[in-house]
Amino acid sequence: MTQTNWVVQRLRQQWPSLDIQVRQIRTTGDQVTNVSLAQIGGDGVFVTEIEHALSEKRIDLAVHSLKDLPTVQPAGLRVVVVGPREDVRDILVSRHDLHIAKNSLFRVMPSGEREPSMCIGTCSLRRTAQIRALSQDAEILPLRGNVDTRLRKLEAGDYDSIVLAAAGLRRLYTQDALQERFGNHVYPLPIDMMMPAPGQGALALECREDAEILALLAPLQDLSLQAATGAERMFMRRLGAGCYLPVAAYGIVVREMLILRGLVISLDGQEAVRVEQSIAWTPTSTIEEAERLGEALAEQAMVQGAKEIIRGLIRVRGEELSHV
Repeated sequence: MTQTNWVVQRLRQQWPSLDIQVRQIRTTGDQVTNVSLAQIGGDGVFVTEIEHALSEKRIDLAVHSLKDLPTVQPAGLRVVVVGPREDVRDILVSRHDLHIAKNSLFRVMPSGEREPSMCIGTCSLRRTAQIRALSQDAEILPLRGNVDTRLRKLEAGDYDSIVLAAAGLRRLYTQDALQERFGNHVYPLPIDMMMPAPGQGALALECREDAEILALLAPLQDLSLQAATGAERMFMRRLGAGCYLPVAAYGIVVREMLILRGLVISLDGQEAVRVEQSIAWTPTSTIEEAERLGEALAEQAMVQGAKEIIRGLIRVRGEELSHV
């Protein structure tokens, strides 16, 4: 509800007389936390029930983490991206001292010796693949639930470390609170080491294609951020990769350039295709231009081997689901 309350505050700042009522909807992704997202549907498990409520006019506006939204919206629905973007990085929270470098991750024992074997919690295949690229010895165990539930499981000793999105963690805890709870065992992971999910750290408002509602939301929209995240999401969409596959992307506008980086990586972390392109970005540039950049980067990735990696991932996923 933290994100929703923030949006309500922003709307009331713009439209003081606007009558706003908040309705909480629990989705399949919220309710089923004992199996992986891929097993309960992958894309859309956090939004399907909410989109039905929008289409049926039971609600007028939905607040999402953009990374949870499928890259294609149902007919008649529209997404508005709100700025500013939170920290896009992932964070490794641990019970131990860790050594983290570009090509290595290991636990540092009290004696100072290196211990490569440790148990890390995450249900994200994107995070799993990039962790394995850093440490082949790490054991990856599934981890679901809200942020506080995950942190309690860490403190209970179920895991040596867990991976969380910086945005979600910092919406709930100040730096001082994290320091008090976990000491120096909170490790932000550089983007070069752990590239984020498309849309990570960004807030999305979903509504019907309604001129009146869109006019109310217009002052909240961040067009540069919509362009950057639109390019990220188009990269994933063009690859044909849903959020259940280890595909990552990060776009940013810097000095009138929209820079987009993409990653497709095998689940064992041993094969990876990294690509980057940029286009000029000015006040007259369009979201469609940004999306074309995403498409072009995906085409480049496929030429460089991403197509074969994704085929292998889909085949493995199909085999796993056939045994569920």
